[in-house]
Amino acid sequence: MSARLLIIPTPIGNLGDMTTRALEYLQVADVVYAEDTRRTGVLLQHFGIRKPLRSLFVGNEKGRSLAALADLQEGRTVALVSDAGTPGISDPGAFLIRSAIEQGVPVEALPGPQAMLPALLLSGLPPAPFAFVGFLPRTSAARRAALAEIAGFRLTLVFYEAPHRLAAMLADCWTALGDRPAAVVREISKVHEETRRGTLGELATWAKADPPRGEIVVVVGGAPVVALDPRPEDLATFVAEGLARGESPAAIARAAKNLGHARQEAYREALRQSGKEET
Repeated sequence: MSARLLIIPTPIGNLGDMTTRALEYLQVADVVYAEDTRRTGVLLQHFGIRKPLRSLFVGNEKGRSLAALADLQEGRTVALVSDAGTPGISDPGAFLIRSAIEQGVPVEALPGPQAMLPALLLSGLPPAPFAFVGFLPRTSAARRAALAEIAGFRLTLVFYEAPHRLAAMLADCWTALGDRPAAVVREISKVHEETRRGTLGELATWAKADPPRGEIVVVVGGAPVVALDPRPEDLATFVAEGLARGESPAAIARAAKNLGHARQEAYREALRQSGKEET
């Protein structure tokens, strides 16, 4: 097995999730490119595997990908792993994979551990169709803009998020998507695995009051089917709820548009209810 790129998933928590095939492929690899050579070194040592390790992380991804391509061109078998889960899925590796394919190098991707599918099933929301979004932008303005682009999708949405940004991310989802059913799943396959279900508003309140730790996946229900001509009292109620949460008229108008209301009408209603009606 030479001149081949092997994409090898590694456990996201429980080492028992390491497959026999993944271990066999690590054994035949000539070199392993890893997101964190220290963590991968511990993993390989646990399974009695000794291989040359080279780092390939976000900061050096393009340069190390070129080095890996050179190894492949010289006939070596290259294994690609990330800290946990599947390389290239919200982890480094996509550039190397794409480059190898473009150069005609054989590429093999093994099935194995990842967080999105267990979280999707644990959420209790419809598992198909779904869209994997990954990490949203880090700033609130950019995050809300990204959410506005997918707000109309009538399929289940799956996100990854860092624990210290979770409360703000859920609050932005609440504003941009409405108070949809959702779930926060953390520490999948680990000792402290937990799934918390509720609406986006409930989860945002919980995350702010009691910030969770660990690796987190957020699953959000798809856009509801909205009548083409919403009742005026429905809009008034929606606006009132948004104002009660401290949202601005502009933010309420954007969220209302995603639910089928006219944006300008929602904005005027928000101004009216807040006593700032345009003159």
